[in-house]
Amino acid sequence: MGRKALLLAMAAVTAMGAATAASGSAAAQDTTAPPPGAVSQSQVIGTRQAPDGSTVTTVRLGPIKLAPHTDDGPGHGHPEGEFSPMHGPHEPMHGTHTRSLQMMLPPCVACFVNGIKPDLVYADGRQANYDTKAMLHHAVFFDRSRADVTCSGGWVALAGRRIFASGNERTGGTLPDGYGVALGVLPLTYAALELMNLDHHEQEVFLTVEFSHVPWFTPGMREVTPVWLDKDNCRLSEHSVPEGESHTNWKWTSTVKGTLKGAGGHLHDGGESVTLTNSTTGKVLCESRAAYNTIPSFMGHIESMSRCLGQDLGTIDKGDVLDMDSVYHTHYADDHAMTIMIAYVHEQR
Repeated sequence: MGRKALLLAMAAVTAMGAATAASGSAAAQDTTAPPPGAVSQSQVIGTRQAPDGSTVTTVRLGPIKLAPHTDDGPGHGHPEGEFSPMHGPHEPMHGTHTRSLQMMLPPCVACFVNGIKPDLVYADGRQANYDTKAMLHHAVFFDRSRADVTCSGGWVALAGRRIFASGNERTGGTLPDGYGVALGVLPLTYAALELMNLDHHEQEVFLTVEFSHVPWFTPGMREVTPVWLDKDNCRLSEHSVPEGESHTNWKWTSTVKGTLKGAGGHLHDGGESVTLTNSTTGKVLCESRAAYNTIPSFMGHIESMSRCLGQDLGTIDKGDVLDMDSVYHTHYADDHAMTIMIAYVHEQR
């Protein structure tokens, strides 16, 4: 979760209403006032039954007005179709950020969510992406009715449990059969959003999220606990990487015991992979790799992160040391890189 998204989460501690603000990036002129007419709502726009018997509910947040970009900066270079040892564009992106804290209707209550897929779209359903000069910088989903696992103290803990997140890669996933993230009878779900407009004109977009879910009483269903792992955990989620190749490491001593059922990473442009290892047992639990240059609408930027899903990806005991290591091969030094992984653990209590 980026700096501004985390500050928005802090705001959620004292006010759970929606708030939208726009400000310039390092390459853009600052804009302190909210975009004109920035209003938003959360609504269910579709429900269907999946072949496996689960219900798929689509929740939409918006409309969200993206403030126009007002400063071209030095330009924004993209690789010319090649996939070099360095990944992503040749320069940092230049655009104006719009940040928004949104109450989100839960897709269900007293249920298990076993799949999720986010997207950023226009009113007509077209995808908003780099080719339309819009970007889903970050979306972090919280349940304030539950405590976070890796942030147990301070104001960050008051923001609630981080249950899912995505950058512009928009990689979702479905947990193995029989497992899901539990939402209670009164979940307090909300989303911290950071979007970017690379166009000189205001744009209006919607965040859509497809949730697959089943009721609590579904036979054989068991809960998984989201465990947020982050190089800059409980703070701004950002760290520096130099130009070229670099490795970033972070360790966490586990407070949970159980079996890993799923995991996925988040990196910024230039990121190659993030790997989670149980250094106590020596077992590699998950390697999540970034992909580039296969989907034209991403224009050379990071477009997906691979996931690790399975009935037994490895066991974790209380006191085990989990070691997270990322690799970046970037064309430029970046003070706002991220190294994050969310692990979904079936706990043995």
